[in-house]
Amino acid sequence: MGSHLVRRLAARDHEVTALVRDRSRLSKKFPASTVVVEGALDDMQAVDKLVGGAEVVVHVAGAIKAVDAAQFMQVNAQGTGAVVDAARRAGVARFVHVSSLAAREPALSAYCASKAEAEAIVAGTAGGMEWMCIRPPAVYGPGDRATLPLVQQLSRRHAILTGTHDQRISLLHVDDLARGLVAASEGLVQDGIVYEADDATSGGYSWRDVARAAGQTLGFTPRVHLLPRLIVQMAGIAGGMLASTTGRAQILTAGKARELYHRDWVINGQRLDATGHWQPRMKFAEGFADTLRWYTAHGWLPDR
Repeated sequence: MGSHLVRRLAARDHEVTALVRDRSRLSKKFPASTVVVEGALDDMQAVDKLVGGAEVVVHVAGAIKAVDAAQFMQVNAQGTGAVVDAARRAGVARFVHVSSLAAREPALSAYCASKAEAEAIVAGTAGGMEWMCIRPPAVYGPGDRATLPLVQQLSRRHAILTGTHDQRISLLHVDDLARGLVAASEGLVQDGIVYEADDATSGGYSWRDVARAAGQTLGFTPRVHLLPRLIVQMAGIAGGMLASTTGRAQILTAGKARELYHRDWVINGQRLDATGHWQPRMKFAEGFADTLRWYTAHGWLPDR
């Protein structure tokens, strides 16, 4: 997500400073004009250097997996608080926080709770800064490893997925999200609001809808097979135990299993596209084709 946003901002002649953990790995994806600060959210010297002299801060960093609930809170909530505090001290005018649709369901998992807490911190501690939170749903697109397994399954005749037949989800291409964040950073949308953003598909998608959309590129419609919830729940429990034992974060935990089988991940709040200053360009059919081309060209998936 970060590299897409940086390129979009640079293309509009904004001076961009980016915080990265590993300069050698990420800075190559940025335009040459980008100022790169190496560090993490708990490195206050790096965070202060990041926000010094900035007019706008767009906070996209966060953890999607952690060893336990405390680590989720440390990164997603306390880390957000540290950036907000630094931005306020530096006299930043506007703070754009990239949240998640997960924030509206804090009881589902430690991840969801940490995203909800981060939103509360932004709203409660921004002080005189303009602020807004943007909740994307499932984001996919070129360069995104988190949704690689989904695209990989959907490119087969038999796709093995998680979820339920009556589940519905909203989707958003990563480049559309980046454009939305640019609009927010430029002050084109009202501050003090939690926005939700998707690809403007009313009612979201079922897994059958997703398969049909993928089929427009593939030349066949994948047949979707959904894993039983109990199997995924048991695997999630095992993942949590493994994380606790080894100290290494696992993506599949009991909380993640509850997220995967939650029936309604369709946006229903204040829509970002209703502001009139941003509209998504890609439905999933076009976005899947774009993503599959990128994955294939970069060797992430075999050439069909």
